[in-house]
Amino acid sequence: MIRLGAPALFLLMTGCSDARVPANPAATPTGYREAAAALDTAIAAKDEAALRRLIADDFLWVRGSGAKGDKAGFIGALTAPSIRIEPFQPSEARWIVADRTALLTATNTLRGSADGEAFVDRHRYADHWLWRGGAWRLVYAQVTPVPEPVETDTQDTD
Repeated sequence: MIRLGAPALFLLMTGCSDARVPANPAATPTGYREAAAALDTAIAAKDEAALRRLIADDFLWVRGSGAKGDKAGFIGALTAPSIRIEPFQPSEARWIVADRTALLTATNTLRGSADGEAFVDRHRYADHWLWRGGAWRLVYAQVTPVPEPVETDTQDTD
């Protein structure tokens, strides 16, 4: 398995049907799940216009390495000509929602290619969405690599 560096750990995201119900649904604008799903679709389609619409101008991206990035860097990484990402479905999703804020945490396995070389990137992420200007905007994303399983020696020593 190829483990990509910072350019691939950009890939975070979102959209999951396995989500929790908000604590106070009447106070929370609808559509946060749909916004997250639209982000996933935009990532796989390399839809720069949709990414610009969904991501806040003051967006902060914390990569798996701990380095920080912004909206332009995030979109640039996702839409780079050398990157191809297959459609994906996050797992272990959990939404924490209140009023005009929604936090999605999930695990993701991304498959695709970078510079023609296939990759599989497994990571956990947290996406923070805020209701702004009548729409859900992604304001923060943090990606953490999932460690490779440790292989143990199962040989008999007899």
